[in-house]
Amino acid sequence: MFALLSDALFQHAGSCLERPGRRKAPPAQEEPQQLTFAQRCADFLGAKEEPEALQRLLVAHGTQAVYATAAEASLVVLPYINGQVGGDVQSFAQMSAVASAVQFIGGLAFGRMTDRKGSFWALMTAHGASLGSAFLVANATSKHQLMAAMLPLAMAHGFQASSQIAVTSSTPETRAVAMGRISMTYGAGFFAGTLVTSAAARRLSTRQIAWAAVFLEAGAIAVVAMLYPPDEGAGSQTTDTAGERDFRQLLRRPQVVPLLLSKLANATSGGMLLCMINQFAMDPFSFSASQTSLLMAYVSGVQLLSQGCLVPLLARLSPKSLRLASSSALALPLVGLAAFGTSPAAYVFWLGPLTSAVHGGGTAMGSMLSCLAPDSESGAMVALSMAPLSLGFLLSPLLASWVYQHFGFRMVPAVACGGLLAMTALVELCAEAEIPEAEGCESEATAS
Repeated sequence: MFALLSDALFQHAGSCLERPGRRKAPPAQEEPQQLTFAQRCADFLGAKEEPEALQRLLVAHGTQAVYATAAEASLVVLPYINGQVGGDVQSFAQMSAVASAVQFIGGLAFGRMTDRKGSFWALMTAHGASLGSAFLVANATSKHQLMAAMLPLAMAHGFQASSQIAVTSSTPETRAVAMGRISMTYGAGFFAGTLVTSAAARRLSTRQIAWAAVFLEAGAIAVVAMLYPPDEGAGSQTTDTAGERDFRQLLRRPQVVPLLLSKLANATSGGMLLCMINQFAMDPFSFSASQTSLLMAYVSGVQLLSQGCLVPLLARLSPKSLRLASSSALALPLVGLAAFGTSPAAYVFWLGPLTSAVHGGGTAMGSMLSCLAPDSESGAMVALSMAPLSLGFLLSPLLASWVYQHFGFRMVPAVACGGLLAMTALVELCAEAEIPEAEGCESEATAS
């Protein structure tokens, strides 16, 4: 009897036990070693145990790094090109607001398109729109033309497309890891973009750097076209009724609205500094283009670390604890900037924890939101989770520029902190009226 049981236990390795006390484990250990590298990649990226899921995530990470590098190159040179065409702080803030407005509106449509057409076309659309915007920036000769370069950004949602791939290519248990890794790659791309732009600024003009962003995006489009595997079931999603993906149905789910409002509060308050990093670096702190690139590299490095270390920890919290922890972490650097942000060194120092709080908390809340919707509506939920960031970044630069022009720099973080505390209190009052829900991804997975 024991011999038969041993045979059954070890038949997958091609061997059996000769004696009850002897164990021949080496053959059973050799098979996993053949896929060690692939398994380690899948574990690190949070992918499902499917080759196609790993391949999709690898392509998404590669193109996401290129997307972030190109976006950072354009972002660094944008205030300088704005100055070349006769713009100022106010016109830059208006331009940032227009970019956030079109991204907010386009992001919701982008999520619906991802559900219906699949992630392949989402990636192609996002990189094509980013290429178009960079092309217009490189060729702009007036403030109006530079403003028009913001319009293609309505569909430039590379991070949203990659986040959707992370959702569909992971399990609920590994969702936070998968989305955190996508954000890490985004931060790494920004970090690389700032370093490359800093070096290139010594030899190339701002227009030439913008052209480099165009060619980077063209390469990303080619990679997606050649290497991205086909989406399974994308065509069948086109026949689903629109009511099944109605955003209003998603908003009725428990804890969705409080999490979205908390993301909006953090994005609006943090965006008053983050949306104006390079502009404030130039005025009032008089950074050069090379110094601004190094500053953005520092910010990107902090974002990279926060996504790798902070997001998995925050994802373990309950929704209420996550909201309060994110708001508290953001309030601290805002108070620090308001009290001590009088020098370039203090400005650089406090931008680190501010960036970590906004992006780390935002990714953790986005991961939790993705678990609150069925797979058929994951694209719409990802779009909803991205919307507060775009809406917050729409309002924050306009508010920041007005406060700066009338009251000076230190009042910008002071007003942001006051608004954050008020909005957080309102969010918690809204959350108290809701019925208690599952604690996170694991609970949602268990319930389903």
